[in-house]
Amino acid sequence: MKKLFLLALVTLGFVTATSLPVSGNTTTKTPNTTTTTTDPSYVWTKVLSRNTAVAYHAKSKSAVYLWNATHTKRVHNLKNYPNTTWYVKNSVVMQHGNKSHVYYEVYNYGNAADGFIWRGYLTKGVNPSQRALAAKGVIKLSSERSLQFFQDNLTTLASLPQGQFQKLVTDQVAAKLTKSVSDTKLDAMAKILATQDISTRDAAVKAGVTNPKTTNFTVKQVDPKTMTGYYSYWAKYRTTNALHYYAAVVASHVSGLTGNSVNGHYGLYIVPDTTAKTWKPQITIVTD
Repeated sequence: MKKLFLLALVTLGFVTATSLPVSGNTTTKTPNTTTTTTDPSYVWTKVLSRNTAVAYHAKSKSAVYLWNATHTKRVHNLKNYPNTTWYVKNSVVMQHGNKSHVYYEVYNYGNAADGFIWRGYLTKGVNPSQRALAAKGVIKLSSERSLQFFQDNLTTLASLPQGQFQKLVTDQVAAKLTKSVSDTKLDAMAKILATQDISTRDAAVKAGVTNPKTTNFTVKQVDPKTMTGYYSYWAKYRTTNALHYYAAVVASHVSGLTGNSVNGHYGLYIVPDTTAKTWKPQITIVTD
């Protein structure tokens, strides 16, 4: 995830986290360890962002950690930042087992550290130990910062595991499409087409789709030159919520295809960029 220069965003309206995350307060002999955990089952279920940066600081001087986006690696130990004010960029609900926890994506004013942390380890406000003269509790993001966060969020989302990325996008696509209906068989066919070297007819047979002649699909990159265009989208909405952009682009293409289909059903398979170097996932759309 790209490092940022100034402040960050915080979001409201998430469920209240009432229990401690399983691995949130594990201690270690070496501060700032990058040891990979043995339990990677933290799944993103919701993400929101906004246009202000809100200050927080650690509740205690105990060893608690900032994690990477998938909660598989510790990246910083807050025990080593006793005087730091952290600014929230995003809020993410992560499902772990049968419990949901709200994590804040934070970084410090000097941009020396960032990562995700369970919000229960933070308290709102500037760190009372901080001696920085310019520390503020809430700062409105400039247009430049908002665009930067939007671009960074595109990269972060596209680097998530395929299943998490797929669900985050498709849930919002389904909410946007009132005249089109998602179909599990078409989803299966889209996955086959995206992951196997196979003809449309053979993919339809495998997925149990009975009318392959009326099936349309496309595999395209989310490219600002050929699709909606991320800058024009951002300029219109001035948002940092990259998930809304992905959903808007995919929904637009699905709507165009289902408008010419027989039943108005569709299926999707979205492959994010696992290199985390770009934010251009491959999208397969199938209609009947």
